[in-house]
Amino acid sequence: MATARKILQEQFHDSCSHLDKVLAGIQEDEFFWEPVAHCWTVHDRSERRAAHADGAGRWVIDYEIPEPSPAPVTTIAWRTVHIGAVNYLYWDYAFGPATASFDLEMPGDADTAIVWLQASQRPLVEALSNLPTDDALDDQVPTNWGELMPVSRIFTTLVNEQVHHGAEISLLRDLYRNRETLGTARS
Repeated sequence: MATARKILQEQFHDSCSHLDKVLAGIQEDEFFWEPVAHCWTVHDRSERRAAHADGAGRWVIDYEIPEPSPAPVTTIAWRTVHIGAVNYLYWDYAFGPATASFDLEMPGDADTAIVWLQASQRPLVEALSNLPTDDALDDQVPTNWGELMPVSRIFTTLVNEQVHHGAEISLLRDLYRNRETLGTARS
């Protein structure tokens, strides 16, 4: 009989595996491709693109609070780094020292970003594996914005984040592969 913890472990594992498959073989041009003007992306700190940028080092990702409406299109680079950053922040506050900020050291190329994303998933897998019982899924843990949340919601949020952005990345890869025919009518 599957326990709630086992189900969450499978869901998190599956969402991680799906991201690995979606990002496999990506090259820099595709990773940073901007299908429309004014995309949010990962870029050098010296380049001003949005009202704000997250990142502690040379590389940053664009953001604005409140988010503009409509929200800008984001690149595969932005989505990949965003997922990793969210993983790191949720883990740090729910299971770690609760000291991280959005100003993380962001990766600036495809290969490093994928390794960084995968590294962000490992402490979460370990935290979920170390829960003593299903009852621990109801434990209230802190978030980086100061609210308490049940452990189960931390993981369902992260699974949703990975599935949601993984699907967007997959679509962007499809569009990139077919970019020469974008906007042409089928007869």
